[in-house]
This record gives sequence, structure tokens and C-alpha cells, in this order.
Amino acid sequence: MKHVLFIGLNPPKNKHMNRGQSYKRFFQWLETIDCINICAFTNIHWDQAWDKKSVDHAFVKAAIGEHTKLVAWGGTVSKHLSKMGIEHFTFPHPSPLNRQTNDKIFLQNKLSELKEYIDA
Repeated sequence: MKHVLFIGLNPPKNKHMNRGQSYKRFFQWLETIDCINICAFTNIHWDQAWDKKSVDHAFVKAAIGEHTKLVAWGGTVSKHLSKMGIEHFTFPHPSPLNRQTNDKIFLQNKLSELKEYIDA
């Protein structure tokens, strides 16, 4: 089993998620820190039209399963996981619109922190 689980918000409305820039950047970053083979991905909610307020705790806990490291994609996911008492690492969403990740120095620092978290 892959031991690192990345948790995003909810499925995109675009049915071709694997063609989006966020998806491509995410996999480039995983390759950069050499952990693409130990990672899995899920969303905190399954509904594209999710209101971002309520979370199905049973769904989240089932998705987490036996993963030993959890990484929240962005602040909203991190807040929900924190409210549930779930320890995790917060990583910025890989959207090209995210100003943080467009800063190369910031991104290198976050990737280093992520690698340290995964390897700990």
C-alpha cells in the first residue's frame, strides 16, 4: 500500500481532471522529491457541488485507512482535518493560479518540508 495520502477538496467539474494544470504540476512535484510511487490521492468530499461546510467523517476516515502520512492540499482541507483531530501536513494547492506556488523559492522550501515530513 502507498503510505502517503494527499487529500484535496472535491472532484473538479471538468471530467478530464488528468489534463488540468494542477494535476500536471502535482505529479511534477512528486517526481521532484522522488515519492511518486508511494503516494495516493483522494478528496475530502466526493460531490462536485459540495458546499465546503459539512464533511462526512466516516468517508474521510475510510479514505485515510492505513495511510501513515496525510497531506492536505490547501487551507480548507487542512481546517477540516484539524477539526476532526487528524494530524497532517499542509501543502499549497498546485493550481497555477496559486501565487504561493508560483514563487520558486517558496515552492522549493515547501517541497523540502514535504520531503522531510514524508521521510520522517
